Amino acid sequence: MDEEAGVPRQKTAAHGEAVSRERIRDAAIRLFGERGYAVIGMRDLSEAVGILPGSLYSHISSKEDLLLDIVISGITAFTDVIQPVVDSDLPADQKMREAIRAHLMVLARQVEQTRVTFHQWQYLGAENRAKAVEVRQKYEDLFAQIIDEGVASNTFRDSGHHRLPVLMIAGILGSATEWYQPEGRMSAEEMADAISDQVLMGLQQSS
Repeated sequence: MDEEAGVPRQKTAAHGEAVSRERIRDAAIRLFGERGYAVIGMRDLSEAVGILPGSLYSHISSKEDLLLDIVISGITAFTDVIQPVVDSDLPADQKMREAIRAHLMVLARQVEQTRVTFHQWQYLGAENRAKAVEVRQKYEDLFAQIIDEGVASNTFRDSGHHRLPVLMIAGILGSATEWYQPEGRMSAEEMADAISDQVLMGLQQSS
């Protein structure tokens, strides 16, 4: 039985491999990433896993439901690794560095999903977009907490606009999906250190 959908797993005609929501989700990440959510239809998804279009509904309720799953699980992967950093006893500047490093480590593991997560969530309808925004807010709040702690400890200067640096950091990390390459010149760790240096340069008190 398919544990997620509660129905028997089907076999693809082409490869004899079990079809599950996870396989459909993986195919959707690849197709949405390569061609964009808007142009991918249920037939494209069914062909990618080797079943009839109607059989997809044994595993997913809609294409948008699949996108919502990808987006929410994508953001949650980041909050899951950043939350322990925020909860630690590290000073604020080190928390920021470790949080950025944690983000880049997740990006390195799931580049395709992260690209879909941060750049195609806008295709969600109003109700599902609100769900995605709520989860995204939790992610941004983690960075806001680090900045607030840094200002309170005089590690970071108080610009009077605590939300602005959060949006800037989120923008930098979100855009990293466009220029990070797993086989590129810089490793995820090196990129995280370079980003952290620039972010902290803007946040820290002048000596």
